[in-house]
Amino acid sequence: MDLLAAEFVSGFEAVHGYPPGEHIVCRVPVGEGPGVVEALARQGVAGPLLEYYSHLGSVELPDLGTGIWIDDVSSLTAQVEAGNYPNRLTGAVDDTVSVFATDGGGGMYALSHTTGDVYHLTAGALTGSCYDLDETGYSTAAEDLWSFLDQLHARLATAVEAQRAALREEHGR
Repeated sequence: MDLLAAEFVSGFEAVHGYPPGEHIVCRVPVGEGPGVVEALARQGVAGPLLEYYSHLGSVELPDLGTGIWIDDVSSLTAQVEAGNYPNRLTGAVDDTVSVFATDGGGGMYALSHTTGDVYHLTAGALTGSCYDLDETGYSTAAEDLWSFLDQLHARLATAVEAQRAALREEHGR
């Protein structure tokens, strides 16, 4: 992802005509993973996210589609403590979740504690720590966190290849 994000940024302006936002993929510094995992576990964050955060931090890809921002640990903790992220879904879905990312349109990505699915939450009412969904307010983005990350990688690779093709076409004229 690091290399793809860098290549995406380097060819972005030539293809799109305006500069890209800041695209980053952060790793957790060596030795900090265990402390991070312990702090998140105390907040009720789901298992696969604990593994993710033991190695990786924030991922910011603002120009990939509508954008995606995977929180780093401090942002995730701050959002949960401020009550901006739900830990319960009600209505169309009844589940305990850990929100870990947002999109550029106000949606959130949440990992189910019961099924492991990653939900894309796009419309609902946040009341305390509960998010009340209707049938059209969510979709299943992936069957698990690793599939979600693989899909994100594939989307970035496709965008990079499209930029390469556009640059080849531009230089071929």
